[in-house]
Amino acid sequence: MEKINQVIEAALEESNIPYAAFAVTNSKETLLSGSVGYEDLEKTKPLETNAVFRIASMTKALTTSAFMILAEEKEIDLQSPAENYIDDLKGLKVASLENSEIVYSEPETKVTLHQLLTHTSGFGYDFHHETLSHLLLEEKIANLLDKEGKFLEAPLIEQPGKYWHYGIGLGWIGRIIETLSEQSLNDYMTKKLFKPLEMNDTSFDISTIGEGRLPKIYSIEEDQNLVDISELMSPPQIEKFAYGGGGVFSCPNDYAKFIRMFLNGGKVNGKNLLSNETVKQMTTNQIGELIVPFQPTFNPSIVAPNEWFPGVEKKWGYSFMINSEDIPNRRSKGSCAWSGIMNTFFWFDQEKDIGGTIMMQIAPCYHENAKQVLKRFEEFVYSEADFLKS
Repeated sequence: MEKINQVIEAALEESNIPYAAFAVTNSKETLLSGSVGYEDLEKTKPLETNAVFRIASMTKALTTSAFMILAEEKEIDLQSPAENYIDDLKGLKVASLENSEIVYSEPETKVTLHQLLTHTSGFGYDFHHETLSHLLLEEKIANLLDKEGKFLEAPLIEQPGKYWHYGIGLGWIGRIIETLSEQSLNDYMTKKLFKPLEMNDTSFDISTIGEGRLPKIYSIEEDQNLVDISELMSPPQIEKFAYGGGGVFSCPNDYAKFIRMFLNGGKVNGKNLLSNETVKQMTTNQIGELIVPFQPTFNPSIVAPNEWFPGVEKKWGYSFMINSEDIPNRRSKGSCAWSGIMNTFFWFDQEKDIGGTIMMQIAPCYHENAKQVLKRFEEFVYSEADFLKS
């Protein structure tokens, strides 16, 4: 335990990041967990061991898992049109930016549940796509901080099924869960996922966990100085709308339990929460010949341009990126992973029976400093893999 703390402490110091919390698990148990660093820049307040984090897009894998539980129960055809389950998806348009003007066209096919789950629906994010960035600047679409979820009303930016574009599709999956279950998204996911996994510090509703457990959020400026941006964030308390693509609060120990379910083929305490077949679907390529490409930025204060493991082909399952080759000194071919916009990361490696998560609260997403902390953490886990198994 002391050794991994030293590794992460050195990585944080090297990267000028104030703190991180982490957990490492295999299919049996959490092997390591802890918190390193200080919440304040004066280094007088160590990061609380019970801190909870804005895990942002790490929510997507949770929402997908909840939906797959529902799909198993109701025998839902994932290739069916999503508008069959929610009327708000009827009448979608495809927007494109031509000569600084937005032009709308009709989608050639209807968006399917499968496409919403795999980021192939044609929905996007404004910080990754020029058309949506233009619409946001013209106030034609809402931003992602909108408490009522009006950002889900954004148009498609590609024809369904043609490209992989990271986007708001899991927000619609969350809405569909609410429609079919006749429960709020938080209530459904708490009952069907968080409670069975004993994720007691995980919720869309921060009031049930404790807002005071949220650490400060910092931004890395161009000169590498840190600025506290906590007050610039929208209030964390949920109102009526829960965003299935990014609204959950959690912590490494809880998320390790979620990872462990996949290392166990969907089993929790000996019982299948997800069927083995569903786990196979979720953790294998679901986008055919498409790839997870370089992701540009149209808002560098929020997200940096990024490509995971350049030169390595990346695929997508149901909510997981899958690397098609071994990453030297890190995860094996076929591992599953993703991240959140505050630089929270996770991966699990079924071949090596190991997984981990590390959580920071720093902007912009994909900043090289934060990715370096992940790299050092992951390399340590694999360098000690034999010891961790014993």
